[in-house]
Amino acid sequence: MGFLFLVLLALLVSIDGFVIGFMFGLKRIKIPLIVLIFISIFSAIVIFLSMGVGRLLGEVIPSSMIQTLAAILMIGVGVYNLFNELPLYRQSYFVIIALLINVDSVGYGIQAGFAERPFWFAPLAGTILFLALIFGIIRGYETKNPFILKYIASLPGLLFICLGVMKLMF
Repeated sequence: MGFLFLVLLALLVSIDGFVIGFMFGLKRIKIPLIVLIFISIFSAIVIFLSMGVGRLLGEVIPSSMIQTLAAILMIGVGVYNLFNELPLYRQSYFVIIALLINVDSVGYGIQAGFAERPFWFAPLAGTILFLALIFGIIRGYETKNPFILKYIASLPGLLFICLGVMKLMF
């Protein structure tokens, strides 16, 4: 039962990665495999370190505050993207994406540390994030819905706003 819970938690951490991958696929932006690997390894390291912090600090830092910060950042990026085209093709934007994905991973890692989950959760979450990014990119490339393709310029902003609002609500 514990393993299944950790897999479900890793899937939860990876939802952002799927949506972001889907956005890149819709825009037909090719992301080098090394960048996806970097984002996934970075995520695993962030979760691993935050699990250690969670175990050290106990319940001193409310992880809800970290999740709220992640939500506000995602909403901000979404609103910005509705009015300005984000340079998704730039290498520097991939670093921003990696940081955005991992802001809430800190919260999940701290929570996992509070619950004294095993540290192998971090590489599991990184691997599932990698798969979610790839699956999202593939689904984005395969999407041929004329409505989505017509309004593709505003879709990334709306997706970021929806993700941010969902993080605030749940």
